[in-house]
Amino acid sequence: MMQLSCAVPSFTISSMAIERIYYREHNFVLTLIYGKLSNAELAEHVIKMHQENEKESALTELADCRYLTDVSELNVNGIVLSASMEKDHPRTFNGLGAIVVAHDADHIYGLARAYAAIASQARIDSHVYRSLDEAIDWLAVNHLKDEIVHACERVA
Repeated sequence: MMQLSCAVPSFTISSMAIERIYYREHNFVLTLIYGKLSNAELAEHVIKMHQENEKESALTELADCRYLTDVSELNVNGIVLSASMEKDHPRTFNGLGAIVVAHDADHIYGLARAYAAIASQARIDSHVYRSLDEAIDWLAVNHLKDEIVHACERVA
């Protein structure tokens, strides 16, 4: 008889419109970003990621931004500052990052591309997708797909 194993999140941390779900045994974090996001909140998120992962390296990160609805207080300067803060931190060294945005969110897609371009200087690579499935495939976290989808659907 085949047994299925479920990945159980190590812990979840929420603040603002950002929720981070850690799967420590898989060196993976799912970040759910929804509602309104400002320059200050994004910078605070990066700082908290550094604090929460000060002993981690090569972390695989997936940010689901499909339910981000208001970026009126987020601009390229804030994106550049926050993405630049990722450089020289162990969690990003040899890590991968992916951002997923909604199909109809061209402005958010552009901001995400700017963030990924800068963040890829700190990681092996960073990509932006409009499909959660494509991001999961690229990050090679298919073994966590059910858990990721379930967590993302909670904020939908």
